[in-house]
Amino acid sequence: MTSITDEIRQEIEQVGGACFPSECIGQNDVHHVHHVHKTETGQEVGRLDIDKQVATIKNVIERAKENPGLYASSEFIEAMKFIREHDDEFWVALRCQIKRDKPNGVLLADIDDATRPDSEGSGERNVASALIKLVVSRGELFYDEGSRDAFVTIADKNETLKISSSLFTDWLSYAYYQDSGHSSASEAAIKQACSALSGLCKFEGGKERVFMRAAKHSESGVYYLFMADDKNRAIEVMATGWRVLDNYPVKFWKPSTSLPLPEPVAGGDVGRLWEFCNIPEGDRLLVLAWLLEGWRVDTPFPVLEINGVQGSAKSTTQSNLRMLADPNTANLRPAPKAIDDMPVAANNNWLISYENISYLPARMQDILCSMATGGAAGGRTLFTNGEETVLEMKRPVVINGIPSLITAQDLTERSIHVELPRLEQYEGEVDLQTKYKTALPEIFGGLLDLFVKTLATLPNVKIARPPRMVDYCLLGEAMARSMGFDAGRFTDQYNENRNESVLRSIESSPVASAVLEYAEGFPEDSTIYDGTYQELLDKLLPYKAGSSDGWPQRAKGLANALKRNMPALQEAGIIVKPEQGRQQNRNGRKVFIQKKCVHGVRSVHDLAGNTQRESIAGVPVDDGRPF
Repeated sequence: MTSITDEIRQEIEQVGGACFPSECIGQNDVHHVHHVHKTETGQEVGRLDIDKQVATIKNVIERAKENPGLYASSEFIEAMKFIREHDDEFWVALRCQIKRDKPNGVLLADIDDATRPDSEGSGERNVASALIKLVVSRGELFYDEGSRDAFVTIADKNETLKISSSLFTDWLSYAYYQDSGHSSASEAAIKQACSALSGLCKFEGGKERVFMRAAKHSESGVYYLFMADDKNRAIEVMATGWRVLDNYPVKFWKPSTSLPLPEPVAGGDVGRLWEFCNIPEGDRLLVLAWLLEGWRVDTPFPVLEINGVQGSAKSTTQSNLRMLADPNTANLRPAPKAIDDMPVAANNNWLISYENISYLPARMQDILCSMATGGAAGGRTLFTNGEETVLEMKRPVVINGIPSLITAQDLTERSIHVELPRLEQYEGEVDLQTKYKTALPEIFGGLLDLFVKTLATLPNVKIARPPRMVDYCLLGEAMARSMGFDAGRFTDQYNENRNESVLRSIESSPVASAVLEYAEGFPEDSTIYDGTYQELLDKLLPYKAGSSDGWPQRAKGLANALKRNMPALQEAGIIVKPEQGRQQNRNGRKVFIQKKCVHGVRSVHDLAGNTQRESIAGVPVDDGRPF
């Protein structure tokens, strides 16, 4: 069975290209009134036929002065269609006469619409048809297997465009203007064409997986990075090397805010990155692994949290890191005003980047968890009552702020925390960015070289007790070994970073902090509590710090707080075991708490001491100078 798309292509081939409204007039069978022509049915049309129809029209024009309804008669409409289709000169002359003699209540536009020949179609409909033919003649129609969004790959540009995007609308408007003899398509015609093209993509086009910045080929396992430059090139990366390609076996689409990746230089030096990013030496392996993991679409992405006092170059560091992963017209964005804005950002950016955050609400931390390991957000489709739009949310994320922002246990397990030191010396922003742009090709090439070595080492890496973000840890361990570090170096740094994050999350919970302080009075490997939640709440009350914000008022609130903090408390050596099954005590459910010996984890008091020393030293005032 022939598809609609095939029929359109056959029609285009028959007429020798896409037919535009301005060109269709020249393709009519009748070229001049004085010639003898044949209609599409093969009947000859001569001067007598023309004269007969002209006489009919003139008769109606005269009689319509007293009876305007004659302009709607079938006699008049058929005669006008005939003249309009076979003789432009007579049609223009008769139209001018109608305009002069018609009663005021009769609109010329209505007469034009009623007497338009079938071969021309209606104005907007005819332009929309031409737009559809233009797209079909130039591109491949398909839809994304995940989102079901409609796409077209323009053959001569090697560019994939989302039908619903402004970039596609701009290209279609330009292509139509260029090919139709400088005629413009109206917004309504473009909207009609896009609606029809979307249907053709989904019901007659192929099914593909469409990527944004990074991709992995489903069969070969090769990674691809979309450069998003004017040539729409991509970088192919495998364990044996990397190369820049004009043609590649995966589909990429480019959001309107995307900028090109740097032009990579083989044999570059990724170590120069630290000249422009204020990352402490002890955290550099973690950050490098975060950059590489952002290119692996098949694994979870850890959230990178950057903290530091004023003057520690948090935003400059974050922006410069993004230039290597997903350059954008706005590398840094403020925290979203509404939670619903976060899935929209994920739908239009490969890397999510928020700066100068003061506080992360619980719901926002939940969404960041979904972005790290993969999830989706649904909402009512605009202008509909019952349909739902689902947006994919698996993206690398980086955020920064002065205080520690991540407090939720789930997000803590999925994050990397980097504390930036305050700069002792500053450099002008313009000079710094000029130097960075000059060094970017060398740094980016070095990062690609590192990715290649990491992929080659990765199959041989095993971890005895892998953490929750095991894929990231394996990649980081392979990366560190390929750089010459001893086995286990990266894993140790990552575990230490996790432990520090756990302690910070405990400090943010008044209940968890109180439990740890209460446990200080007991020896290791001992039972510190065995009783009801209500009794425990009374015992913890003397250890409550500060105000009552976040402190539970009832046993149920305490049970919920302990449940949320169980993983973090376990990391700190406190094992919480709630009573399971039916309640055994009429005074309430019981909870059992043990204190274990945990090596390599600092107590919350050590962390509190460090925090106090930092506050005593005072927070430096930002002098406004970039680093």
